[in-house]
Amino acid sequence: MSESVLKYVGLNVNRISRNIKATKPEYNTAKVFDNSVLYKVYKRIPIKSLEILISDTDRTTDVKERYENSIPIDKYIRENKDTITKMSENTSIEAIQELEELQKSFETQTPFFIKYDKNYIWQIYYSKSENKYFMLFPSKEGETEVLFYLIKEKIKNEDKYIYVPICKENYSESIISNEKIKDIENYLWMFTTEWPQIYEVFDENEKPEIYITGRIVIQNDFKTSYRIKLKDNTDAEERYTLLKALFIIMTETKYIYKFSPQIDTKGELIFTYGNKEINITNMKEFTSKQTAIQQNKKYELKRLIDDRKATLDKIKKIIEEQNEVYSNQEKQIAMFMNCRKNFFKRVRYFFTNNKKYVINNKKTIEKIEKEVEDVKIEDNNSLDIENYDILEISNMFTISDLVKTTIEAKQQEDLFNEINSDIKALKIKQKNMKHKIENAQIYLDEIESQKKSWLGFWKFTNKDNESVLMEGRGEEPIDKRTITFNLNDDFEEFAVDIDSIQRKKLSNEEFDAIFVAKHLLPGINSVITRSDTYILDEEYELLKKEYNGSDSKKTIFGNYEDDSTKIKFINNKIFRENKKNLYQILRFNEYTSLDDFKERMRTISSLVNEAYQKLTAKYNMTIYYGKRNKGYIIGDIDPYKVLQDKEVKKIYKMNTSSETHIIYLSNTMFYDNNNKTLPLGMDESTEIITKVGENRKISDCNVNLLIEKDLFNIEIRKIKLIEEGKRN
Repeated sequence: MSESVLKYVGLNVNRISRNIKATKPEYNTAKVFDNSVLYKVYKRIPIKSLEILISDTDRTTDVKERYENSIPIDKYIRENKDTITKMSENTSIEAIQELEELQKSFETQTPFFIKYDKNYIWQIYYSKSENKYFMLFPSKEGETEVLFYLIKEKIKNEDKYIYVPICKENYSESIISNEKIKDIENYLWMFTTEWPQIYEVFDENEKPEIYITGRIVIQNDFKTSYRIKLKDNTDAEERYTLLKALFIIMTETKYIYKFSPQIDTKGELIFTYGNKEINITNMKEFTSKQTAIQQNKKYELKRLIDDRKATLDKIKKIIEEQNEVYSNQEKQIAMFMNCRKNFFKRVRYFFTNNKKYVINNKKTIEKIEKEVEDVKIEDNNSLDIENYDILEISNMFTISDLVKTTIEAKQQEDLFNEINSDIKALKIKQKNMKHKIENAQIYLDEIESQKKSWLGFWKFTNKDNESVLMEGRGEEPIDKRTITFNLNDDFEEFAVDIDSIQRKKLSNEEFDAIFVAKHLLPGINSVITRSDTYILDEEYELLKKEYNGSDSKKTIFGNYEDDSTKIKFINNKIFRENKKNLYQILRFNEYTSLDDFKERMRTISSLVNEAYQKLTAKYNMTIYYGKRNKGYIIGDIDPYKVLQDKEVKKIYKMNTSSETHIIYLSNTMFYDNNNKTLPLGMDESTEIITKVGENRKISDCNVNLLIEKDLFNIEIRKIKLIEEGKRN
C-alpha cells in the first residue's frame, strides 16, 4: 500500500524533487495564545508557494512546540525515510483522490456555509514578516492524505490553488473592524440566542468577503440555518448599522419592540416586524412611523387616564356613601343586639318605632344603585399599539425620538393599568359592600316584621344571625397552573409517563387496534365517517397482494416471531418482545374475503374509538400535522418529522390541553408485551393520533426553511404554518 501511494504521488524518498524543497519562515507563536477562533479566515493560496514543515508531534501539541521542533519537508524525508513510508500507510490513493475532487470543486465555488468536513487536517499558518504560508504538519497525525496530496501537486508544479482555513489568523479589517465584528456577534446573539460564526474569505486575488452563519428559531417551531454575505465596506456598514439600530430599539425600549429573525429566498438573514421586513432602506420610515404611533398612543392614554381617574373618583364616592349607609345599619343592629341583654330592654325596643330609619336606608340604597348604573367602565384594559396607526407622517424622527416617545408612552400605559387595577379592586369592594348592605337590610326588615307580636319578637331575639351580616362576595379563584412541554428537555420523562398511563388504561385489543390504525388510517376513517367506502376495497386488494401465503412462519408462529429468550435492544435497553404483525391482528390470510376484512375493520374502528375516549393530553404541548380530515389524523410532536415528507407545503399546529383527546404512539403500540420486558417510552415513534376536523383557524404565516442539498447548494422550502384551535 505504501509503495502504491508513494508511486501515485510521484515521491521517491531516495531522490527528492526540488519542487518540494522548503524553507522555514519566521512565525510569531505568541499570537496563537489569543482567544480568536481557530479557523475563521479561509483563503485560496497557491500550492507552489506553500512551504511544508513537519514535526514529530500530534495535532494537539502546543503550536509553539510544534513550530520549534519542525523542519522543512525535504530535510525531514532525507532524515526519516522509514517514517514517511509508514505515514503513507495511513492513507490510500482513494482518500487522496477524494481530496483532489474536493479541491477541484473549490476552484469555481465556495461552500455555502464556508467551512467543510476535515478542514482541520490542513494546519496551514501565515508568516506576516515573510508574507508566506506554511503547513505545520504533525507526523503523528492519523489522517495523512493531505500531506501526500500536497506533495503530489508540488511535484507536478502546476499553478493550482487550494481552499483552506488559515489557523489562528485574525480578520484583516479591510471590510469591517474587529470591534464592529464583536458588536455584530453580540447583536446576533441577542436576536437569535445563538452565537454566530463569522468568516473572512479571500479569493485568488486576495479580495476578501465576510460571511456570517448561524441558526435561528422560526415561530418557536423550527430551527433553520442562515447566512449573511458582506461583499465590501458599504455592504458591511449598512448591515452593521441595521443590526445596531434594531438592537438599540429593542433593548432601550425594554423589548416593547421585538424583531423576528427570518430567512429570505436566498437563505440570507432578515428581520421582520409585524410580518414586514425591516432593512436599512426603510429604517427611517419605520422609525418615523412608529414614533408617530407612540405619540398618538401617549395622547390617547392621557385622555383615557383622565376618564379613568374620574371613574375612580365616582366609585370612591359610591363606596363612601355605602360605608355611611352600612354604618347606620350597624347602629340599628347594635341597638337590637343590646336589647337582647335583659327583659326590660327588649320591651323598650319592641315599642320603639324604627320604620323611618328603614325607609331612609332604602331610599339611600336606591340612590346608590342608580349612581352605580351611571358609572360605565370600558372592558378594554390593554391597548394594541397597531390600533394607533396614522394616515401620514408629517415629521421625520430618529431612533432617539422613538425610544424617548416609547418610554413615555409606556409610563402612561403603566399608569393606565395601575388605575385599571385600582378600579377593579374598588369594584370588588363596592360589590362586597352592596351585599353587606343587602344582608343587613334583610336582617333589619325581618326585625321589624317580627314586632307584629310580642311572642314572635321574643323568639326572634333568641336567634343568632350575626354571622350572616358580615358575608360578602369575592371573586372565585382560578387555577391557572398548567404543565407545559419542551421537546428537547422533557421528551424522555414525558414518553415514559405516557406509555405507563396508556398501559394502565388500554387493553391489549385496543393496542392492536391502534397499531392497525397507524398503518390503515384511511380505512379506519372510512368506517367511522361512513364515507369513501372504496378505500376499504383498495386496502383489501393491497393487503392481499402483499400477503405471502407461502410463508410458513406466519402460519405456524403468528405474532411469535422469536421465542421469549431472544434478546432485543431499543434505545440501549434490553427486552424480549415481538413486534406486532398487521396480518395477524387483522386475521388476514389467503382465504379472507372482502366482507370478512370489512367486518374486522369495523370491530377495530370501534376499539380505536373506545381507546380515544379514554386518553387525554398529559401536557400542554404543540402537535403538528400535514393533513387534516373529518376523521382521525396522524400528527407528530416533532415538527421536523412532518417536514420529512417533501410533498408537505402546509403544516398545521395545535396546542393541546388536559381536555384534548389524543393517542400517543408509544412503545406498546408496536410490540406485544407478553413477557413484560418492553421498556417504557416512545422510542419507535413520536407520532400521535387525534381528531382535528372541528378545529378553527387561529392564525397563519409563511416561513422559509433552509435545506442543505450539498456543500455548495441549498434549497428554500416555503411552508405555510397554520395554527388551529378547538371551536368554542
